[in-house]
Amino acid sequence: MKEWTGIILAGGMSSRMGSNKALLPLHGSIVLEQVAAALAPAVSRVIVAAGPNVDAYQAFGYTCVEDRYPGKGPLAGLHAALEASETEWNLVCACDLPLIQPSFFTAMQWLAESDRRPPAMVPRLEGRVHPLVGMYHRDVLPSLEQCLTEDRLRVTRWLEEIGGQFIEAEDLERAGIRDAAAQLSNMNTMQEYQDLVDKRPPSM
Repeated sequence: MKEWTGIILAGGMSSRMGSNKALLPLHGSIVLEQVAAALAPAVSRVIVAAGPNVDAYQAFGYTCVEDRYPGKGPLAGLHAALEASETEWNLVCACDLPLIQPSFFTAMQWLAESDRRPPAMVPRLEGRVHPLVGMYHRDVLPSLEQCLTEDRLRVTRWLEEIGGQFIEAEDLERAGIRDAAAQLSNMNTMQEYQDLVDKRPPSM
C-alpha cells in the first residue's frame, strides 16, 4: 500500500464548547491524541491543521501548519495541511471525533483500493454528509484554493463540484465499519464532552 498522510483539522475556535475541545482531557490523554491514535495505524505521518492554535499543539509534539487563508473555516485548514503533505492520498479527520476507531480509516483505505478512486471520498449517513472525515487527493488543491480566494466556503458544495464520492452507510458496513454513526458523533458542547467522560473508553 502506498504511504498515506493523516490530517487532523484542529483550527476551529470551539465557540460552542467555550474552550479548545482538542485539548480537553479524555480517558488519560487529550482529545487530539485520541484522534491521532486512531489515524496512526493507517498513515506514515500526522499533520495538524492548527489554525491559530499552533503553539498549543506544538507543545504536545505535533507537526502543525497554519492557515494561509485565516478565518475561512475548515477548507482553509484542509488547504494548509494538503500543501504540507508529501503523499498523494491523505486521510482527514476533524479534531472533535474522539470515538472514531483505527478500523474506520483502514476500512476507508480498503474502499479506496477496491473502487475507481475519485479525488475525495467522505461518508454520508442518512443523507448527512460528513466532509471533515475521509480521503482527499492532493490534486484537489487548485480547486480548493480557488474556493478560498473567491470566499466559496461550503465544503459539501465544493465536494460536489470536484466530483467527490459520498460513501453510504451500507458501503461502510461492507468495508467492516461498525457503529459508523456513533464513531462520527462530534463533540460540540460541554454536555456532550461530559457524556464522553462518563463513558468507558472504546477499545482501539
